[in-house]
Amino acid sequence: MSSELSANYLGLQLDSPVIVGSCPLTMSPESVRQFVLAGAGAIVLPSILQEQIVHQQLQASDPMAAIEQSGYQPQQDKYNGGVDCYLKTLELLKQRESVPIIASINGGASGKWLDFAKQIESSGADALELNWQPIITNPDEPAAEVESKLCDIVHKLCASVTIPVAVKLNQRFTNLAAIAHQMKTCGAKGLVLFTHVPHWDVSIDRMHWTIRWELSPTDSLGSILEGIVRARTNGLGMSIAASGGVRTGEDAIKSMIAGADVVMVTSEIYREGPDAIRKISTAIARFLDTSRFDSLQSFLKARPKVELGPERLMRLEYVDPLSRSNHYFDPTPVADINRGDSFGHLKT
Repeated sequence: MSSELSANYLGLQLDSPVIVGSCPLTMSPESVRQFVLAGAGAIVLPSILQEQIVHQQLQASDPMAAIEQSGYQPQQDKYNGGVDCYLKTLELLKQRESVPIIASINGGASGKWLDFAKQIESSGADALELNWQPIITNPDEPAAEVESKLCDIVHKLCASVTIPVAVKLNQRFTNLAAIAHQMKTCGAKGLVLFTHVPHWDVSIDRMHWTIRWELSPTDSLGSILEGIVRARTNGLGMSIAASGGVRTGEDAIKSMIAGADVVMVTSEIYREGPDAIRKISTAIARFLDTSRFDSLQSFLKARPKVELGPERLMRLEYVDPLSRSNHYFDPTPVADINRGDSFGHLKT
């Protein structure tokens, strides 16, 4: 990959701003080899889960109670290989590949399980991503307490390792800019915006809610861009990775103008394979070749600062497009059954 695409993320020098996001595909050395050949700047492993780590820690002292107290289930190992395999795969990828390998850890509460980060660092990870997934069930727990728990986890995690830590946030914070600045204060070197969330539905037959995982919708980039802009308010000064909805080179360029330093691609790799990385990287390079910028770094330096106006003007930005017209853009139009069939063929 041309040096014009070199990027900096978490203090790591990458040959490309396109990163393969956290997913089970990155546990396969052969898949990782193909991703790197396609131009990936870094690889993020799937998250090792809090339940798996706690189970391993308890198994030595109380095997019978380990499963019950940890929440561990054997199928979790199919997702990321299990604790031991995870570390071995990390070591193997570090031996074989020249790009940074970023590990990931997933949990929602502080505890001894965070000590596993030291083993991740010892196995050669270039950085660590915290995918924070809290279980919030107490209606009497205010948002400030929830954020305080996250800060405690990030502070302990960053203090326990020397490799850079990125925090993967969700979009459900009341003030995203505030929590972003708190993450920096706690020692995090970057943010991943945003974590993938499952799809909720309700089963009419069972009269109960259901949860399933699915690929990012093809029109989900807008909310990611908004979150990145809001997080950068008042000069954040830390690395940002756009995650969710990046499908094309144009999406990547938009994300970087909004404030991302790199983009993470996952769903599109499931759809197209390693070619998705190549297409996005080629499109970014083509954009730079036809622009006034001689490199990605000069392009990033020229992007606008986030200077959100007073409340009155920000309200106007929201209200004006809402009230300007009665005709709204439909990102998923359906063929008019009175004029044509579902394939768009006009009736004669």
